[in-house]
Amino acid sequence: MRLPNGQEIEAMDVDFETVKEDWNEYKLEDGTVLRFKTIVSSIIRTENYDPMTGDPVYHVRSTNVLRVKVPPEMKRLPAGTAGGKKSGAGRGREGEGVEVG
Repeated sequence: MRLPNGQEIEAMDVDFETVKEDWNEYKLEDGTVLRFKTIVSSIIRTENYDPMTGDPVYHVRSTNVLRVKVPPEMKRLPAGTAGGKKSGAGRGREGEGVEVG
């Protein structure tokens, strides 16, 4: 395995079973709710050990999933669209969004 610093080290894939994948949820001051989940795709154990704990060093490959729930009054479509379709009538000024309600 090649580390980000270019060093080559011995490493092996470790099989794993997903026991639980929970969402982390954050409510912003504007009422928006963000939900994050990390999904692990592979785990690799290196030949290295943490000098403080003696534990093996692992590298984890993962993907972050984000869900956003925005209050209705904050939603806007790009200018010139209505329901996601281009529309000539009722266009806002250049650079303005269109309220969705």
